[in-house]
Amino acid sequence: MAEPKPRKRRPHNELKNAMREYLARKGGGPASISEIKDAVYDEVGEAPDSSFRSALQDERYFVRVERGVFRLRD
Repeated sequence: MAEPKPRKRRPHNELKNAMREYLARKGGGPASISEIKDAVYDEVGEAPDSSFRSALQDERYFVRVERGVFRLRD
């Protein structure tokens, strides 16, 4: 039986920072999680949906507008 590949961790806050930069470029407008995922893919690569949802729970930076839609906090 083959040994599982070790999980490679991404740099601390890489995903959160990429999402903040994307939403800032939108001028404060809201975006769905799928829009955000697509926008930051080239920068951060593949990441589980749970990582996006978890990072978006940081109320210092993000505001939930409606289910699955977020914007930057003012």
